[in-house]
Amino acid sequence: SAASDVYKRQVLALRQIMQTLSERDRMLLTMRYYQNKTQSQTAQALGMTQVQVSRREKKLLLTMREELLR
Repeated sequence: SAASDVYKRQVLALRQIMQTLSERDRMLLTMRYYQNKTQSQTAQALGMTQVQVSRREKKLLLTMREELLR
């Protein structure tokens, strides 16, 4: 169906964007969205503060959203 084609394209685009990120940024997003870790848990694992994780996550999501909407 057309909807599943759009979904497949979005998943592929998201994977491509993820590959362009640094290892640390990929880990941050993986921990937050695939492993359902809290910002504090993610921060501890990555040697960051919760505030740094929050700010970095927000920036990453905005950048990725812009890339997906191109």
